[in-house]
Amino acid sequence: MELGLRGRTVLVLAGSRGLGRAVAEELGREGAAVALCARGEAALAEAAAAVARAGAARVLPQVCDVTDPAALSALIDRVEHDLGPVDCCLVNAGGPPAADFQDLDDAAWESALQANLMTAVRVCRRLLPGMRERGFGRLVQITSVSVREPVPGLVLSNTVRPAAHALFHHLAREAAADGVTLNSVAPGYHATSAVERLVERRIAAGEAPDRAAVLAAWEREIPAGRLGRPEELAALVVFLMSERAGYITGQLVTCDGGWVRAAF
Repeated sequence: MELGLRGRTVLVLAGSRGLGRAVAEELGREGAAVALCARGEAALAEAAAAVARAGAARVLPQVCDVTDPAALSALIDRVEHDLGPVDCCLVNAGGPPAADFQDLDDAAWESALQANLMTAVRVCRRLLPGMRERGFGRLVQITSVSVREPVPGLVLSNTVRPAAHALFHHLAREAAADGVTLNSVAPGYHATSAVERLVERRIAAGEAPDRAAVLAAWEREIPAGRLGRPEELAALVVFLMSERAGYITGQLVTCDGGWVRAAF
């Protein structure tokens, strides 16, 4: 299926590992010009090389902390200078850490808000006007199944992620007539380093004796009987960025193997 992404300029935030990297590599296979950022230089360089091998038209890696407004602005400046106007963007900053409510101070809440809400606000503020003026744009953000159904131990995600999707849902209605779409994807348990940290937390809390037991418990909860693969989520994101997905906007699309029990 031709997705119309060849030569498009796409910015992937937090693209050095996990779901972000999987999206960047899938975009490379579609022939897009891919800019990706992360805080760690070594992992970013490795990911950029993988995106280039996948077939990207061009690859632009940039070290950046997306929660720093000045750094994020400078990143977008460089992408626009080197690759041209941004056609599509993956808004991704990694999930807030697992914690019990009573253990979280104001700084923890502020950090979650900056990463998982204000990053999206700043990206939209910067990129939406140009996309609307040009008559094409795709903004996709990675949220979590916690938007639809709270996940035990993830009170920060359960609280902040719904706000991020509400932002996209609101803006989607404003931008739809200009050829710009905004959608959220809600991954469930995928085989990533973030899930591995949840595994370690459950073991440390005495909830399971080892990694195999934690995974087995999750697999029993997931109708598909397994964790998701990052490339499965990436395929969804890249389709939502495509020309063919132009009539899909304001949506929260779940990719969880059937874990969410809510019907709507």
